[in-house]
Amino acid sequence: MALKFTSDKATLSSVIQPALYATSNKSTLPALEGLLFKLEGNVLTVSGYDLEKGIQTSAVVYGREDGAVVLNSAKISGIIKNFPECDITFEGDEKNLVIIKGGESEFAIHGIDASVFPAMPELKGENKMKIKGGIIKDLIYSTGHAVASADSRPLLSGVLFSLENGNLTVVSTDNFRLALREIRNCVEAESQNYIFIVPGKALNDLAKLITDNDEDVYIEFTRKYVIFRSVDIILFSRLLEGEFLDYKRVIPKTGKTSVKINRLAFIESVERASLIVDEKMRTALRFKFSGQMLNISCETQYGRVNENIGIELTGDDIEIGFNNRYILDALRASRDDEVMLTMSSPLMSMTITPVKDEENSSYVYLVLPMRF
Repeated sequence: MALKFTSDKATLSSVIQPALYATSNKSTLPALEGLLFKLEGNVLTVSGYDLEKGIQTSAVVYGREDGAVVLNSAKISGIIKNFPECDITFEGDEKNLVIIKGGESEFAIHGIDASVFPAMPELKGENKMKIKGGIIKDLIYSTGHAVASADSRPLLSGVLFSLENGNLTVVSTDNFRLALREIRNCVEAESQNYIFIVPGKALNDLAKLITDNDEDVYIEFTRKYVIFRSVDIILFSRLLEGEFLDYKRVIPKTGKTSVKINRLAFIESVERASLIVDEKMRTALRFKFSGQMLNISCETQYGRVNENIGIELTGDDIEIGFNNRYILDALRASRDDEVMLTMSSPLMSMTITPVKDEENSSYVYLVLPMRF
């Protein structure tokens, strides 16, 4: 179907670049490697869809003839990116040949008939909620490190969203660590209670697409899909089905050792000690909490290291081993000046929590120990 329109480079880039996150690079179906361009009046809609998640963007252009065509995502994004700052004209014909003109340049691109682009789900959910963009970005960034990357347990590659009476809890785990963030009184919702699991990859893309921390993000979901709407961008993703880990059961309620520590000093010491870690052998860092001092040590084929940090310890002394990367990920996500570490034994998980919860938010990071 023919389509004809003219737009400036910035507008075209604003609808093409976000949609690239939802295209497939390894598909045997050319349509999944393409973007669907659809013009209706003066509104241009660009869609990418890899059958698991999709992104749809729209902008106002100077439309001359309605139509639709699928263009290879890598080629069209490269072409638009390399045009000078000028007006760019698209002219497609009935054979899906699209002529793209701008400045002194002209391209002829072979497109694919829009009818072969996979049918997208209806972008309308029965359940609706609203949250600020800055909050959802913070929730994603502060829990994303604990999402499982392997496909052996698909549910753990997702993030649990649990809404209860306006309080939103977000949880991720890969069985070696767990991240939990709770934001209270931050969500406007039609119902009081929702639970759903969103793939971590889709959330990472969403965080990159949200640019204004004060903008509202509208969330709708059905039995199979979740839909995020922000300004002129819609991201939708298939939900993960099944029972998530019972996180309330696995988080220790008490411990024999509590340690208050400066978070930035702790990060810097762990980073220095990590320089000796043998990544291939997965060497554990040794943490010895004794008196009012933490000693971090490690000895590998590369050498040995000792780091000492002042702490405020309550309870029993303890010596315990951890994966350096897991500790750093949790500490970087915590963000407070000081954090509380709670432990019971060298074989049980350590929790990292705020020294004092803020009025509207809290977090728990859990890290399993390693044997020496």
